[in-house]
Amino acid sequence: MSGAARGAQSTTLLPTSLPLVTASESRQFDQLAEQAGLPSLVLMENASLRLAEVLQQHFELDPPKRIVVVCGRGNNGGDGMALARHLHNIGFQVQVFLLADPNELKGDAATNYKVAVNFGVPIQPITAQSELSQLVEPMKSADLVVDALLGTGITGEVRGLYAEAIPLLNDYAPRILSVDIPSGINSDTGEVCGVAVRADATVTLGAIKLGLVLFPGADYAGDLFVGSLGVPESLLANMGIRRFASTYELVQKVLPPRHPNTHKGDYGRVLVIGGAPGMSGAAIMAGKAALRSGAGLAQVALPQSLNIAVETSALEVMSFPLPETDAGTIAPEAIEALAPRLDWADVIALGCGISRNERTQTFVRQLVAQVDKPMVIDADGLIALAGYREILRKRKSLTVLTPHPGEMAALLQTSTEAVQRDRVGVALKAASEFKAIVVLKGARTITAEPEGTLFVNLTGNAGMATGGSGDVLTGMIASLLAQALCRHLDVHPVEVVAAAVFLHGLAGDIASWEKGEVSLTAGDLLDHLPRAINEPELSQPLTLRPLSPFVRFVVRMRK
Repeated sequence: MSGAARGAQSTTLLPTSLPLVTASESRQFDQLAEQAGLPSLVLMENASLRLAEVLQQHFELDPPKRIVVVCGRGNNGGDGMALARHLHNIGFQVQVFLLADPNELKGDAATNYKVAVNFGVPIQPITAQSELSQLVEPMKSADLVVDALLGTGITGEVRGLYAEAIPLLNDYAPRILSVDIPSGINSDTGEVCGVAVRADATVTLGAIKLGLVLFPGADYAGDLFVGSLGVPESLLANMGIRRFASTYELVQKVLPPRHPNTHKGDYGRVLVIGGAPGMSGAAIMAGKAALRSGAGLAQVALPQSLNIAVETSALEVMSFPLPETDAGTIAPEAIEALAPRLDWADVIALGCGISRNERTQTFVRQLVAQVDKPMVIDADGLIALAGYREILRKRKSLTVLTPHPGEMAALLQTSTEAVQRDRVGVALKAASEFKAIVVLKGARTITAEPEGTLFVNLTGNAGMATGGSGDVLTGMIASLLAQALCRHLDVHPVEVVAAAVFLHGLAGDIASWEKGEVSLTAGDLLDHLPRAINEPELSQPLTLRPLSPFVRFVVRMRK
């Protein structure tokens, strides 16, 4: 990564994670499969078989259990009717409700309707609002309801019969399995299109839809599976997808086994610059996280009056006292004092607990502008750069920004609400504008780079919404970057950053199993980070547990 450390675009990206597709890319995927000779009707048949696997194995249902399938007029409904046929054939008690006139069906959906009827599957058309009450009692007595109403094509609000039927599914179905995506969820953004089905599980078909891993869509999807359509993964890889869900494979790529004949200098030197009265712990946590995640050396530079804090609380972390302001924060003169430490460092972590003191903010801007070293900038270090985007744009070395939504809003001079409405778009915009890798923290943290590659993180939990958690992440990112740089790994910086985010969340998940979410602290992340790094099997309940050779369990949604 030696070249990449000097510019985030100079190394070839070799993704090792799960692709995330938009609705248009999903259609393109199907079209490529058809062009390769696989008819769309076969794709639909394969989809129905994957749904049947999840229904039987995940929900543990066997004949003669009662299954209600609620279908729309499109291909999603066609998948549902094909599933109903398979279940009927093996002895399930199946009832299909088609929210359309059968004469309106076209293509593969029409074919599957005809075949299902000919094979004796009971299908009840519903074409008026007054007929929707027919759904209630069958759903209440069913063991499972399959949502096959709407697929990835929806963009505007759900209307008509579907808008009236979806609340009935939510109110009366004991459990719901959604086909491809919960009806009413925008597959690109995860937004609720007025009303949406709240599924217990979703089988997304062919490839994971982006909206299924973003909130609120992730909350509606329930346990998420991806089912094979019988198309090789190479077809998806050749489409040039640039959005991925992070997996443990990234960690294995970024932290390969160490050679026994090495020393601490081979694993990078991290310099943490931060701390202020009342916030020295932030910089110390970042220093500890750098070491715990594998850096060979870590040093914390903070106001001289606080130097004793590092000396007494972090024995493995070196300290460096800096000139300070009258308020006890880092003074601009510290740049000159830091010169030898800046030369020593492979990666700099800047901003943890650094304060918003006016003179300290000037120090931050001068440091970022003048120092040509890879830099991870967090917290009030980001606030110092709000309104100074040219400082970031002119940097030649790798820059990583780690804002929470409020800090991102300050950087882009917008509102927190606007950031949260379009987290993917905002992260990509910021990465492009600032020529930096951007880590937009929050539920499903997003890591984006200037050329448009993006990772969505599936690890982590609400217990990590606690002070110091972000400081730990900053130290981890700096550490993994320093190691990749010093070990000359063939890895792109955005993959390194995404791996750190993944491990950070996984450490939080492991900690929550022991401590619970309510009692979780940032220190618990440090304590459980070794298990996150060394026990890959602990990530499997969260990602990539196989249900069969054709169905993968992507993520469990905590209720």
